Amino acid sequence: MYNFNVFYIKNRFKNISAIYPKISFINKIYFVLAGRINFFLSRFKTLLYLFFGFFPYQIKIHGKKILDKYLGKNGVIFISVHSGSYPLAGKIFYDNYPNHKIITPFYKFNKYSIYEIYKKLFKRININIVQLGGAMKEIDPVLTNGGSVCLFLDAALPVKNRVVVKVFNNPVPFSTGALWLSKKYLKPIIPIYVQDKGQAIVLNVLPEIKIAGKNDDLVMKEIALSIENMISITLKQWHIADNFLFQDLV
Repeated sequence: MYNFNVFYIKNRFKNISAIYPKISFINKIYFVLAGRINFFLSRFKTLLYLFFGFFPYQIKIHGKKILDKYLGKNGVIFISVHSGSYPLAGKIFYDNYPNHKIITPFYKFNKYSIYEIYKKLFKRININIVQLGGAMKEIDPVLTNGGSVCLFLDAALPVKNRVVVKVFNNPVPFSTGALWLSKKYLKPIIPIYVQDKGQAIVLNVLPEIKIAGKNDDLVMKEIALSIENMISITLKQWHIADNFLFQDLV
């Protein structure tokens, strides 16, 4: 039972069941195992790059014109999901926009986290990782000076400002951070996600989620729908194994 808990198989199974309640038990197990295997492969690829500079992969960016439009100006509020070799998006950004600073909050939810290692090594490529909780003191100067932030919204996050939205028809407490930051710093909300495709690592950049002329509830629904779509596309490479889709609503 110990190993079962270490690899978060139970939570992963419940999330897959919430996404596809009608598929067979065998198919659910397939998605569970595929996601966990990709998680470990992703970490392995990332650590090989960070420690040894080993990166034999082809880089592809779908939607680069969107990045070119905004990163040369005022930066953006990226929203994303934990899929594929997503930490290596940092290298992709550094190779293409070496002077652009990006900051991303990190939720250290267990004692096995490699947060401190990531924080130190990613600073080499202008990616600043900050621990969730009191992170605004570090996020503010980056956004004020034209940088960007990347928020991973597909997890159960211990944040105060949340609203309940539907994700895969499940009511989920969802962080309002992206909307709040977009309004405060006048930056667009841009969804991005990473896929591993053979010997290529692909960064997919989606169109802006516009907030002008919309009420907050509608924008939050669009943000949640974007996260839902990115999870669906990357489900075999989606890593999350917490209680994201079955959180308490209190």
